[in-house]
Amino acid sequence: MSRLVKPIEYAKAQGISRQAVYAKIKKGLLLSKTVDGKIYIVLEEELTSKTDNYTSKKEDLNSPHLVDVKELLHSKEQTITVLKESISDLKQTNTEINTTLRGEIELLKQVFTEMRNLYVKQVDYMNTEKKLELENKISAKSTNGSIYDEVLSVEEIPNDEEECWITLSEFLERSGITKRKKKNKIANKLKKAYKLKDKRIKIENSEIFLSCYHFYEDILNK
Repeated sequence: MSRLVKPIEYAKAQGISRQAVYAKIKKGLLLSKTVDGKIYIVLEEELTSKTDNYTSKKEDLNSPHLVDVKELLHSKEQTITVLKESISDLKQTNTEINTTLRGEIELLKQVFTEMRNLYVKQVDYMNTEKKLELENKISAKSTNGSIYDEVLSVEEIPNDEEECWITLSEFLERSGITKRKKKNKIANKLKKAYKLKDKRIKIENSEIFLSCYHFYEDILNK
């Protein structure tokens, strides 16, 4: 006749840890059975008599004569082995996460560089167009003899340091960032930098704008 006992009860009766019990089950040293999704230790009649009936004689289960010192030490060693394996797995996972993060950072750097070059070219093109337009106006006014009768407005003079801004949405889209949680995290970091008077960032009508002439790794990597 066999009996089903919970792993925690078996562990208490034998004076070992619950992890050691599960380690024994995994190695096939203990017969187990799953009932309704729960694991039970299968005890034969002989083993049941040795443990003096778990439910009715708990005081006898704690008696020193039931504790096998060698078995206890062996179980402790098994527990330590299981813990070492868990630590090794955690270290491997941490290494993989760090590798992934470094790859994402390098990708962001490439995106920033490409985006900056693109906007610099656009600004240079716009400035060139304005210069040509201004030269054409001056040439036309000189031909009509009226260049000294009018003064060019400030708006007609191209500015070599014209500002270039993009919205946070454009920035996230160009960076390939689509997850909402990551978007919110980046937005919060940029808002903090703006409050600290970071001139690379501005907020207008509750919308965040970023200068296209700069990088932002120092903010995003915090």
